[in-house]
Amino acid sequence: MIGKILVPLDGSPLAARALPYAEALARPTGARLLLVQAAWTDHAPDVDWGKSQARAVQEAETYLGSVAAELARRGLAAETAVPAGEASGAILDEIRLREADLVVMATHGRSGLDRWVYGSVAQGVLARSQVPVLLVRAWQEEVPPLGGHPRLLVPLDGSTFALAALPVAVGVADSLGGGELVLVRAAQLPEHAVVAEGRVIAYVDQQLESLKAEAQDYVQEVAGRLAKEHPALQVQFEVRVGPPAEAIVAASREHSASMVVMATHGRTGLSRLLLGSVAGAVLRLGSLPLLLVRPQMGSA
Repeated sequence: MIGKILVPLDGSPLAARALPYAEALARPTGARLLLVQAAWTDHAPDVDWGKSQARAVQEAETYLGSVAAELARRGLAAETAVPAGEASGAILDEIRLREADLVVMATHGRSGLDRWVYGSVAQGVLARSQVPVLLVRAWQEEVPPLGGHPRLLVPLDGSTFALAALPVAVGVADSLGGGELVLVRAAQLPEHAVVAEGRVIAYVDQQLESLKAEAQDYVQEVAGRLAKEHPALQVQFEVRVGPPAEAIVAASREHSASMVVMATHGRTGLSRLLLGSVAGAVLRLGSLPLLLVRPQMGSA
């Protein structure tokens, strides 16, 4: 059940791009929005730090107040918080103190794309958040429909870590009034594949068929287990051939999914995934919001 959605802001239009997504989730769930902006100024020579810090807090409170008032005019309940401190740490503190169920944040704010996606703020939140984090692309304005039986795509790679996304996906679908899950697993040619005259040689082709069959059995078994545990939930599954990120993005488009839900790491590890592997590639190549789940939050 989604009862409170935390939205980190920094006063910039780019960070505010997360708001339509948070609103799209809050309306069907009745969730309350928590708007958070960290206020902190560095100590500098010949500067009254106390006054500078007080001014930063006041500016943040004024900004968040105006955003909350606008949300209230649209019928949404919102509260604000201006913690003092470094952004990711302050956000994490507010998640715990305010008992947020979900974080919705844009992929970059004032500090730029690299810093938010690959640097301190988003990575710091993702690495330590005890609740799922929905990343949205600040450069995209169209918000996919999240209410009315949404379709959520869940990538699996055969690992226990990847399975951690399933309970969260089921919970989100249920919170949105009933949805559908599409389980996707990619079968990829081995890196040592040998190609002769433009064609993969026979034994590699046979190996790929074996990998496809194994992947098919696995994802079918997971889908069957979900269907038994959640009879009202519709579950589809498929196996695609190719690099995982490309397979995920293609499947999300072909199935007209509303969101991709995946664990923060599978076999590759958290830092590798965030810094250029599967989730990072999905974020770059795709167009859907990406809901990331730390493995500790789900069960295998």
